[in-house]
Amino acid sequence: MDIHGVGPAGAARILADVGDVARFPDRNHFASWTGTAPIDASSGAHTHHRLSRAGNRRLNHVLYIAGIVQLRNDTSFFG
Repeated sequence: MDIHGVGPAGAARILADVGDVARFPDRNHFASWTGTAPIDASSGAHTHHRLSRAGNRRLNHVLYIAGIVQLRNDTSFFG
């Protein structure tokens, strides 16, 4: 809850869904699991990405809300 935008409910959701973060080999696997990693949607010479609709949608929402709160309140990255 030290991160601006993560309250008691958000912190509980993160702890309940993630459990032990060591089960993810790296941050890329965690981002894929939460649905925050972009998906490659390239075709031929056109390189672009799109948002993922997969992953843990509840946790994705908690992370999204924390990001929006930080942007709206002009906070530093680590609280």
